[in-house]
Amino acid sequence: METMRAVMSIAAQNKWKVYQMDVKSVFLNGVLKEEVNIEQPLGYEKKGQEHKLFRLKKALYRLKQAPRAWYSTIDSYLLENGFEKCEGEPTVYIKEKDDKLLITVLYVDDVIFTGNDDYLIKNFKSFMKEEFEMTNMGLLRYFLGMEVDQNENGIFISQAEYVNEVLGRFNMQDSKATITPTVM
Repeated sequence: METMRAVMSIAAQNKWKVYQMDVKSVFLNGVLKEEVNIEQPLGYEKKGQEHKLFRLKKALYRLKQAPRAWYSTIDSYLLENGFEKCEGEPTVYIKEKDDKLLITVLYVDDVIFTGNDDYLIKNFKSFMKEEFEMTNMGLLRYFLGMEVDQNENGIFISQAEYVNEVLGRFNMQDSKATITPTVM
């Protein structure tokens, strides 16, 4: 979360737009680097070889290796395409060319990115969609329970919807609001 705040802060200070892409079937994109065998699923058994196992080449949902396999796959891809990994934060990648900058943040199946060059951003969207099945979500509007409003006055983050959801869950919608909670 701190990483996202830092990137949003950089974008706001520089008046950059922040974009989001969503990876479809994220854990099915990870290539396994270790040997993983599974029992034959019901309905997919090979006649006369029911005792044999299947060797997986790609990750499956609920497979404990799936997140690591996905991260390894996208990490390699970004590094091969001119990005450098941030030393202090392994989910942040930076691409610099001349005075052009693109910052990318990975969060499981979300790719958040910003920068100072429209061509670099357009090119990034294109090459990511070529390699992975992704949905271009456009400007970042909602992320991890945060509503994001980007306009000419800056970037504004709110959790009003989340707070209202929590209040509703505990039947506290009519509670008396206060700016700073205090003991009475």
